[in-house]
Amino acid sequence: MKEQKQSSGRVNPMAPPSNLVGSIVEKGFPENKPLPPKHTVLPFPVARHRSHGPHVGSKAQPKVSVVEEEEDDEEEGLINAENYARLQRMSHEEIAEAHAELLEKMDPALVTILKKRGQDKLNKRKHSLPEVPEGPSLRPDIHSPQGPSLRPDIHSPQGPSLRPDIHSPQGPSLRPDIHSPQGPSLRPYIHSPEGGQAVTPSPSQVTARPKETSVAQSFFWDTWTERVEAVRNLRFSFDGNVVEHDVVVPPPETGVNWSGVERDFLGTEGDPGAAGYTIKEAIALTRSVIPGQRCLALNLLASLLDKALYKLCQSGIGYTRDQMVKSTDWEAIWAYALGPEPGLVLALRMALDDNHASAVLACAKVIQCLLSCSLNENFFDLLENMGPCGKDIFTAPVFRSKPEIDLGLLPGCYWKYSAKPSNIVPFREEIMDDGTEDTDTIQKDVFVAGQDVAAGLVRMDILPRIYHLLETEPTAALEECLISITIAIARHSPKCTTAILKYPKFVQTVVKRFKLNKRMDVLPSQIYSVRLLKVLARYDKSTCMEFVKNGTLNEVTWHLFQFTSSLDSWVKLGKQKCKLSSDLMVEQLRFWKVCVQSGCCISQYPELFPALCLWLSCPSFEKLKEKNLICEFTSVSKEAYLVLEAFAGTLPSLYSQNLPRNESGAWDWRYVSPMIDTALSWIMLAPELLEWERGIESVSVSTTSLLWLYSGVIRTVSIVLDKISSHGEEQPLPWLPEFVPKIGLTIIKHKFLSFSVAEVSRCEKDPSRCSSFMEFLCLLRENCQDEELALGSVSCLHGLTRTIVSIQTLIESARSKMETPQGSESIRDGSVLAKGILTESLGDLTSVWSSFRDCVASEWPIMQSIEIHKRGGLAPGVGLGWGASGGGFWSTRVLLAQADAGLLSLFLHISQLDSQNDEGSVFLMDKMNSALAMCLIAGPRDHLLVERALDYVLGPHALEHLACCINSNKRTITSEWQCSEGDYDRMSNVLTSHFKLRWLHPKRKSESENGSSRIKKGAVGLETIHEEGEMPSGLTEDQKSDSLIVEWAHQRLALPPQWFLSSISAVHVGKNSAEDAESIELLEVAKAGVFFIAGLESASGMGTLPSPVLSVPLVWKFHALSTVLLAGMDIIEDKNTRNLYSYVQELYGQVLDEKRQSGREIELLRFKSDIFESYSTFLEMLVEQYAAVSYGDVLYGRQMSIYLHQCVEPSVRLSAWTALSNARVLELLPSLDKCLGEAQGYLEPAEENEGVLEAYLKSWTCGALDRAAARGSVAFTLVLHQFSSLVFCNGDKDKEEEEGSLRNKIVRTLVRDLSRKQHRQGMMVDLLGYYYSKRCADTMEVEEEEAAARQQKCEGERRMEVLKEACQGNSSLLSELEKLKECVKIESKGKK
Repeated sequence: MKEQKQSSGRVNPMAPPSNLVGSIVEKGFPENKPLPPKHTVLPFPVARHRSHGPHVGSKAQPKVSVVEEEEDDEEEGLINAENYARLQRMSHEEIAEAHAELLEKMDPALVTILKKRGQDKLNKRKHSLPEVPEGPSLRPDIHSPQGPSLRPDIHSPQGPSLRPDIHSPQGPSLRPDIHSPQGPSLRPYIHSPEGGQAVTPSPSQVTARPKETSVAQSFFWDTWTERVEAVRNLRFSFDGNVVEHDVVVPPPETGVNWSGVERDFLGTEGDPGAAGYTIKEAIALTRSVIPGQRCLALNLLASLLDKALYKLCQSGIGYTRDQMVKSTDWEAIWAYALGPEPGLVLALRMALDDNHASAVLACAKVIQCLLSCSLNENFFDLLENMGPCGKDIFTAPVFRSKPEIDLGLLPGCYWKYSAKPSNIVPFREEIMDDGTEDTDTIQKDVFVAGQDVAAGLVRMDILPRIYHLLETEPTAALEECLISITIAIARHSPKCTTAILKYPKFVQTVVKRFKLNKRMDVLPSQIYSVRLLKVLARYDKSTCMEFVKNGTLNEVTWHLFQFTSSLDSWVKLGKQKCKLSSDLMVEQLRFWKVCVQSGCCISQYPELFPALCLWLSCPSFEKLKEKNLICEFTSVSKEAYLVLEAFAGTLPSLYSQNLPRNESGAWDWRYVSPMIDTALSWIMLAPELLEWERGIESVSVSTTSLLWLYSGVIRTVSIVLDKISSHGEEQPLPWLPEFVPKIGLTIIKHKFLSFSVAEVSRCEKDPSRCSSFMEFLCLLRENCQDEELALGSVSCLHGLTRTIVSIQTLIESARSKMETPQGSESIRDGSVLAKGILTESLGDLTSVWSSFRDCVASEWPIMQSIEIHKRGGLAPGVGLGWGASGGGFWSTRVLLAQADAGLLSLFLHISQLDSQNDEGSVFLMDKMNSALAMCLIAGPRDHLLVERALDYVLGPHALEHLACCINSNKRTITSEWQCSEGDYDRMSNVLTSHFKLRWLHPKRKSESENGSSRIKKGAVGLETIHEEGEMPSGLTEDQKSDSLIVEWAHQRLALPPQWFLSSISAVHVGKNSAEDAESIELLEVAKAGVFFIAGLESASGMGTLPSPVLSVPLVWKFHALSTVLLAGMDIIEDKNTRNLYSYVQELYGQVLDEKRQSGREIELLRFKSDIFESYSTFLEMLVEQYAAVSYGDVLYGRQMSIYLHQCVEPSVRLSAWTALSNARVLELLPSLDKCLGEAQGYLEPAEENEGVLEAYLKSWTCGALDRAAARGSVAFTLVLHQFSSLVFCNGDKDKEEEEGSLRNKIVRTLVRDLSRKQHRQGMMVDLLGYYYSKRCADTMEVEEEEAAARQQKCEGERRMEVLKEACQGNSSLLSELEKLKECVKIESKGKK
């Protein structure tokens, strides 16, 4: 169904009054001002580069027909590509030989001319990237009485306007027209067959996504470029939809200037916006001199961005392109709009300086959409609901660093900011000591904005402009937008947060605006003001303490003490005012929570608790239902309990002997009992409120808010119990607080868990009913489509599981001190409590475990599908604006997966589940697979989750289980392999230390990134993002001790599926390695890693569900086995490790044969495509090591021979053969029967790559194969087979004609070499007598020996004739063949 239905004659409500709409007349720059360079259409470049594609210079080009110019360029590009491809296939010696041959045949004068022409081309390309000219500065005059302004008055006589003359065909502009004759277009017009006028393609043509022929996880940058460039010609209506009909556009040569800025709406019949606007036309319209047109353009951009962001979030995560072929490519639309070509950020920054309030408000709304403010805040609201343990995340776009050879080339490198933090230069930091300003130009600001839109806005001094607008008493709507934008900037990165905090009086202005409203009514801007202060307080402890010290906290949270007597006064406010009041109190309570987490205001608990009692206690729900205020009330109650949860986290040890006597009435354990009583009142009311016995039918509008409330209540109780159980050691507790058994009895009595068999059987008879709260929550998670409701249920399950585990642990530890409750009903409940509330509810727990095990197993592939081209998204926005389909890492779907993994991690250490399960090994493997999946789901906030999973997977008990899996595997090891209990402990410690250091350790930051260095004069230019350079020793652990916000940058999560291979991939001792002690440690890690990988591979198929280990491509596993050999022979000289290494090799060889025989993929081992583009560099290192230390070791040799397998890319096979041949170690390779996998995999199909065959021939003639032939190396067998297949075996006639010249060349070279080196006569005899080829062997299968002998003789004669034919009558070569024939006869007689 089309997204937009066309209607004629309808006036858009967003259109301005007709008397304001007309053509645009603008002023331009002086003619002597140079044009800025054009930018690429892409939002930002590939990971290893700062730019993509050539920049177009400002110098006028000769007028050439667009078609002819494009055809010439295309033809030249094809020739260049063909030449380059041919050079890639040639060796250095062949290139040098061809170069010498050209110099001999060509006239020296002609050679000189061609060299000069080539040099001119290089210089032309070099100078097509001009230096950035010094243009007018974007820095505002903050001392001006009108405030900082980026956009000068267009009526001012002092100088030309910053707005270009868009009418002038020769006048310069801020963004040159890509279709102008002065600069070639990145994508030409689509011309009609008549050639008269250009037609803009319809959306059905340009939005169709090309099919992807490679594997699903690969991404082609060229394909993405085409998708983004197609957006250039799309036209959009005022509501943001794509115009669904063709628009006839006159070509540039007709002289008709067809653009949105030239249309006269008064003269257009029907719908004036029916033709729509391209994105660049709308941006150009924002610079109109008519305010109405500027507002119209800005409103269109806001609608477009809002629609694109909404469609992005509606799409699925990790979709395939075939699913989106017929739909609008909103992913590319969003990326193009945020990219550098349209210049959106610069246009918006200029529009924010408009002198018309309506235009400023419209611009602010566009910036809100650009920074995805609303959707980001929804995401952070969910993070707040999930408890104080999780931290917020900075939203700046990031990309992965380039993998290093010394670290095994594994993916999952450190994340880095797309825009270097030192390039985000706030205004105040650029004022030099002498009072002068930096001379940065507009182009540098635009360059940074192309990398990161928020960074570009900050660099363009949006903060001073916002400050000035807030000081000039803006309207309520504008104030709300401005503070919302400031929140998005504060969430961007530490650099931006610091810029806000350091800007003079910015925060004070926000607080002042908050206090101006003395009435009881709540304004939306006040809610945003408190939220901004909360975000700033989260940044570091010192900021939070400053807010408390200067009274900011008290000034913006006085509403909390407004309603303390009864609920009636609040209900009487009405629905709308109650909604605003509850939203404000929620933000105020979150501000309080941040202060408590930072260690502030803890002593003020006695004052805060009475004010919160109204919201902590159960109300009369009849009144709330009548006024439809349940959601508003429960949102405040939930946040109040989360504040109590934060307070509970600061409780001291209950059993400490040195507790100071509390005489000031501050927060301590005396206040816990009243808090627990209020929480239990909610637990008692749960069956009535949620009605879970009705199952899924009980879900209503208020269910989500109630679940979040109960999540906060239960988690508060669990934190208190954790503080008691943290008494530690194995010693029994001296006494137990009364509220501990009281909590347990309340949970039992009100059926939060199922205990009796009767309840379970009743549930089985009626699946629509639930016998317990836990079962109800599990049912919601499995069947509910509302992701927020599912998140609330998972959060409740998390708190409930922690609570019952803590209750059983505490009661077992203090059993002798616990009194048995009295009463008939209490006796039954007390009996359950005494036997163990956890032990008696194993039925529910097992059901939850099974359900979430399956969920996590299906969710971890989603995380792996998000990273595209080593990025978290394809657009340089913030948060959800990264542009990934479905929201990517910022989606609720990913948040739900991480919550599922967090809950499942609690079950890893519940030992009672192990004894409950009959199949112990399968259940243990399910736990291990789940822990491995958790590692792949975890994000930057989930370091503790990964540590918990690693502690389980790498524990001695788990390693012992892996050893049993290895020994029980059908593939036996040649010699005995044994390991003691002490060895398991040692390997556990070694592997745990390695993996945590490798994957969880943060990157060291430079001084500039930490903000410790001032910017010096003359050094403000753009800096390059270096890869893994040397950093100072100052280590910042994600600001764990000081900040409640985590950075995406400088850490590695989310982990790649290959993470477990790092134990044997990061052992190469490079030039930057430490001393021998570190080398020994790496060697121990490698030995333990070989065992760990052998165990994982052996146990991968023993669980209920497939292991994540099986998802790792086989090419990475073979590469890891090669990498570990770079550490030397110590790895395979150790007896146990050698056996395990051989075992893993054989296991991977068997998998390779199975996949090869299935025929699904021809090239299974794409080392160059999947691992490293310059894989030949790694091969050279490996061959050098092999030649130096292997001494013909079989394990080492067969690992090297895997690169000669036919499933390997031809380019890698060629590089491996060349390196082995040049090193003269082909003879060290094992025989074919000792290589990994079946022999046919190395021989079939027949080699078709001429480069490989020529390399074989060169090795034959240079003597590299002489000793290989004598030793029966696989290298000589490969050459015999491939030469025999090419020369002697008949194939397709067409193919035979193509191979004829190569066959003749090989035969003549072999015979000529035989004439010079008679000792290779035996090798030629072997070639003549080689019959392994399947095609030749079929003719030799006869039953009788005599018939076989006769046929062999005939075959020998036929082969000799083939050789003679290939010699093409050369007498010297024919004479050598006669000698060879006599030698064959003599040898055959000797055998008889």
